[in-house]
Order: sequence, then C-alpha cells, then structure tokens
Amino acid sequence: MRIAQTILNNTPVKGIGCAEILLTGKVVFYIMDQLDKELIRILQQDAKKPFTQIAEELKQPDTTIHFRARRLKENNTVTRFCALVRPEALGFKNSALLTIEIGGHILPEISKDRTASFAVELSKKDQYLWIALDNEPMILHAVLLGENEDDLKQRVERIRKFPDVVKVTMKPMSSVVKGWELSGMPE
Repeated sequence: MRIAQTILNNTPVKGIGCAEILLTGKVVFYIMDQLDKELIRILQQDAKKPFTQIAEELKQPDTTIHFRARRLKENNTVTRFCALVRPEALGFKNSALLTIEIGGHILPEISKDRTASFAVELSKKDQYLWIALDNEPMILHAVLLGENEDDLKQRVERIRKFPDVVKVTMKPMSSVVKGWELSGMPE
C-alpha cells in the first residue's frame, strides 16, 4: 500500500494504486517502500541495467520491476535517466563550495527575490553543478568547477563584481568520499 500527502489538509491518503491518487492532482510526495529504494539504488549505479537482471538481483518478478520503475518515473520520484560525465573529461579538475550573500537593496524582499533569480542565472552555467538557496534569506550555496585553482579564483572574483553580491566565500574541496558527480572530484 502506498501513502501520499495531500495539499488540502496535509493528511495521508491511502490507495492501492498510485494512478488513482495521481489523478486527484493533490499529491505532494510518496513514501517509498524498501523495494522502491533498492530499485533506485541499482538504477543509480547503472541506469542501463536490464530489468530482468534487476529482478533476479532483488528476487522479484520482472513485471514488478517494470511496473515499479515506470511508476517512479510517472510520479516524478525518478526525474530522468541520464549519463553522468566525469567533470575532468570536460576540463574541470578542481572544485569549491561557495557561499554567496546577496543584499544591498532598500527592501529585504527585493534582495530575497534577487537571490532566487541570481541562483537561476548561475544554474545556466556548466561550471555550477549544484546550487541551493539557504533557509537564511539572501544566501545561496553552490558547487563551482574550474580547470585549476586560478580558474576557480577568477570565477569567484567575477561573482564578487556583481552589484547585488555582498560577500562570497570559497572553500576548495580536496577529496570527496561520496558524490563525485556533484563535486567534480572523481572517486
């Protein structure tokens, strides 16, 4: 049985199939069971692995795996299947975690809106693998890639020159234990 949270009254809705819940248009998220989590773990390691092999590994019928994978895609739990490219293959050998503070506007709402729009601007550039808005207004965090340390420093200096930017801190990363595809540092 699957559980979904609704927007109307924030109460769980139980249903046998996700299709009936999805048709309501009120779904916020699904709580995955262990099989969904195992399927996602395998797909994250190799999205091209045949469902028949996954079914054998998970000791489930292949029809169950097909159904679960399709449902995860349809309800946007899995947003896409894609190739992960090592950043160094694109010329990026260094990475850093940035904290960027936006401000200087008369009204705080303007600075808050500008923080969100600045994050969108940065997200369009290949050198930024990850960008997030902080709970603290006017702060955003980003993982920046560069060809070398000087390239990272030059990119940070360009950010500092934006009129809305109050402060930028850069923390270079030397090694990554998990998540090289987000950091630019291969395993």
